[in-house]
Amino acid sequence: MWKPKFHIAPPHGLLNDPNGLIYWNKEYHLFYQWNPNGCEHKTKHWAHLKSKDLINWETLPIALSPTDWFDKNGCYSGSAIEKDGEIYLFYTGNVKNNDIRESYQCLATSKDGINFEKKGPVIHDRDIPKEYTRHFRDPKIFIENGIYKMVIGAQRVDLTGTVVVFSSKDLINWCFDKEVINGDFGFMCECPDFITDKDNSALLFSPQGIEADGDLYNNRYQSGYIIRDLEEINQNNFIELDRGFEFYAPQTFIDEFNKNVLIGWMGMPEELEHPSIENENWVHSLTLPRTLEIKNNKILQTPHPNLKKLRKDEITLENITVNEILNLSDFNISGDCYELIIDLKNLNTDFKIDLRIGENEKTTFSYDYKNKKATLDRNISGAGYDGSRSCSLEVLEKIHIFMDNSSVEIFLNDGEEVFTGNIYPNKNSLGIEIMTKMLFTIPMIKFFKI
Repeated sequence: MWKPKFHIAPPHGLLNDPNGLIYWNKEYHLFYQWNPNGCEHKTKHWAHLKSKDLINWETLPIALSPTDWFDKNGCYSGSAIEKDGEIYLFYTGNVKNNDIRESYQCLATSKDGINFEKKGPVIHDRDIPKEYTRHFRDPKIFIENGIYKMVIGAQRVDLTGTVVVFSSKDLINWCFDKEVINGDFGFMCECPDFITDKDNSALLFSPQGIEADGDLYNNRYQSGYIIRDLEEINQNNFIELDRGFEFYAPQTFIDEFNKNVLIGWMGMPEELEHPSIENENWVHSLTLPRTLEIKNNKILQTPHPNLKKLRKDEITLENITVNEILNLSDFNISGDCYELIIDLKNLNTDFKIDLRIGENEKTTFSYDYKNKKATLDRNISGAGYDGSRSCSLEVLEKIHIFMDNSSVEIFLNDGEEVFTGNIYPNKNSLGIEIMTKMLFTIPMIKFFKI
């Protein structure tokens, strides 16, 4: 009932961080942290999928399993890069001996994109600088000025979180370069990433332990970015990537159009009270791919253009007047798996849309026109977690919604803000209603079944 139709989810067990995202030999390769043995955070493998279009995915054999001395307690997160026609996977080998943690940054390579040969550690536990604990993980590889760079999430010995950089000329021999953030980023920073877009750059990472501040940082842990290059260590204007509930450990890659694309984990560490576990023996999924653009000191996130291939049975409404309430079911617009686009240019009143409406159930997105605030409310969405999340938004001009069986992703103003969350409504909760405080004419509504 809740298994996603068009999001990536595990066949069973627990899905965790996206890993090793790469476009190689005209195909997309995607790996993810997977526990095939249960719905707990244990025995992490790298599951492997490939696709020609980011829509239709083929399942390949498990790429990495925790079978060697340097990764025996888990093949933790990492990334991919191409060199000499081969895929190079870098990941963290997690080891615990007598409850003492060791951390190894490891390499595995493949000539055919299917079979991977482990090469062992390229950064040993002993190579970790003395200023950091063994919480040292999640290598992301990229090239800067002809030099390979590896950003790693780290914890200082004073138990504060940071990100460090290693450098290499050959992907084999690595040297510690520097630490690249300061300030208060909790007790650990995970899954760092780095992107450039034209003349702009951004450092992405997932800090753990930031205290809530009004509408900010309300999830257990956050994922966000700082607009900066790797030299500006004092620039710490951290912006959350997603304003919803379940979004963590995102990773980027370059797609077939030479654009930065992001996929995140639609989950949250230490939160496993999801009804899919008991009822269907699986938990968590990945977000849809999002194209990134840095504009006006902000990352804009829009649904990847290939997602248009999912569209079926278009319904378009133009210049529809809402007189307090509009039931879209009257226009055959309803369902559990769909794409919905609403043009709201010149909105001058409060706006609300109820999704997955059923008996005593609904998920609500609303915009407070006077206070300039957008809110996603899942307090009566059905089973699973509840709560609401909000963010400031000066104007609301467009809502772009992707509804899947157990999740919703809402893009505002062509990616100015995004809300992501899991919901677990009854299978018969299919209705959609729009409400406004004052009479308002909606320029256009587009609906596509998926």
